[in-house]
Amino acid sequence: MRRVYILGWIVIIVLSLAGCTSPESDEPVPTMVDLTRLPTERFLRENAPPAGWESLALDPIDRLLPQHHQSWTYTITGSFEGTYSDTGEPAAGEFEAIVLVNEVGQAQRVLLSAEGDAFLSNEVLLKLEGVRFSNDYYVVDINGRCSHDETSGTAVADLGAGQLIGGVGRAVYTGHRQEIEGHPVWLYTFTPGDVRLPAIHRTPDSVVALAADLWAAPDLNAVLLYTVTASVERVTLLWADQAEPKLVSGTLYLRYELSIPDLNVPPNISIPNGC
Repeated sequence: MRRVYILGWIVIIVLSLAGCTSPESDEPVPTMVDLTRLPTERFLRENAPPAGWESLALDPIDRLLPQHHQSWTYTITGSFEGTYSDTGEPAAGEFEAIVLVNEVGQAQRVLLSAEGDAFLSNEVLLKLEGVRFSNDYYVVDINGRCSHDETSGTAVADLGAGQLIGGVGRAVYTGHRQEIEGHPVWLYTFTPGDVRLPAIHRTPDSVVALAADLWAAPDLNAVLLYTVTASVERVTLLWADQAEPKLVSGTLYLRYELSIPDLNVPPNISIPNGC
């Protein structure tokens, strides 16, 4: 996979093909072309995605799914390696969220696990299951106890890509393509200003540098893979305490991956045992 650094930007040069006519002849005068630009223009033209996929609005990153599909499953993972900014002591964290959605049945199930002081305020380990059927919410805690709780159930069962990995306001194709599980995908690039990362909470003196890959499949009308590497200084992350923040510095890795075999296959969603 070719790494794309989003601090850069692909500039598409449109060739002017309009000729002019000499007053002494009816023969068209060829338009001059800058040959140094031609390879880039030709590469983009020959490797363009289908019409309508040249640029995309993808915030949240799963935005296309409810527009084109009835059910889906995706996984979001994240990890952090670094230190507390003020003390230099090690700070780390990991999390995983599996999101299963049945639009027709108005149901969603989320399996969330997280650990590490970089992500959590008080808990050493967090493990929850949230289920939603229409407006009914259920949550299962780390001890397996189930409760019919709209407040905490909503926080877990409605969790999705928008709250964890965010999205991209405008993404433009780069001309690079490959296949993922037999489906043609195109690589997209974007500016830092187009990226929304809710996992990172900034302070006035925070520093954040990003690199990311975004692969979209037009034949599936979906983003299949989105990865972010963020080098951060003096930030808080995810569910860490923001009232009395312990700022961290280091590297945050985030990954969104759509399960292709589960597209439009109704997932297993039921009321949890004990509820």
